[in-house]
Amino acid sequence: MDNRLSATHGNPVDLERMINLIKPTSDDIALDVATGGGHTAISLAKYVNQVVAIDITPEMLAEAKVASSQEDISNITFRAEDVHNLNIPDNQFDIVASRFAVHHFSDVNRALGEMYRVLKPGGKFYILDCSVFDGEESESEINRIELLRDSSHKCSYSPRLWQQLLKELSLTLDHTSLIIEQYELPRWFDRMGTDQTSREEIFRILDSLSSACKIRYPFGDDYITTYRFEILATKN
Repeated sequence: MDNRLSATHGNPVDLERMINLIKPTSDDIALDVATGGGHTAISLAKYVNQVVAIDITPEMLAEAKVASSQEDISNITFRAEDVHNLNIPDNQFDIVASRFAVHHFSDVNRALGEMYRVLKPGGKFYILDCSVFDGEESESEINRIELLRDSSHKCSYSPRLWQQLLKELSLTLDHTSLIIEQYELPRWFDRMGTDQTSREEIFRILDSLSSACKIRYPFGDDYITTYRFEILATKN
């Protein structure tokens, strides 16, 4: 998938909402974790002094560099880093942001702890990621669907699970919201190159959901319903 051209990662409404929530200033130094195609870094770069954009994948960093140069952005530094083990001193950034990445992290507590560590006290901690509705059924079955669609998927955390993860960190929650989203089919599958067998299994899982869960996850031949969770917090 070409992340740089992804309608999800580059959605201007999402990016504008992020900026309105964070309220970045021209003195701020920001970290964009798992920058992918660079959309978050580029959006922040228009408002802050400096952005450090990190990704574990050199190909993604190369894409993000292309995207930033196309927009004549010159205040982003691109670095290959693993969020689970950042080569960055404590308390460096006014803003630490990550969009559509946490569901890939192999050790989420360690990754969030590293993001927290490099954030200055009083700094802004922003996350937008795939999510699932609270409840044992949706937390297990929708994650099964996500893994069938994308083999690199680790876990989409429900709001309930996010509350548990964030309790490990000394943060003040400023904003959380669960956002419902509908994706067109087959585009949602095509973006990840999901094979036909997996597509059929996904529909089998959707068909077998309880009636209560189906209310939360309406679907059809041409669309599927998903959720996202958005978090803005301040480091204590």
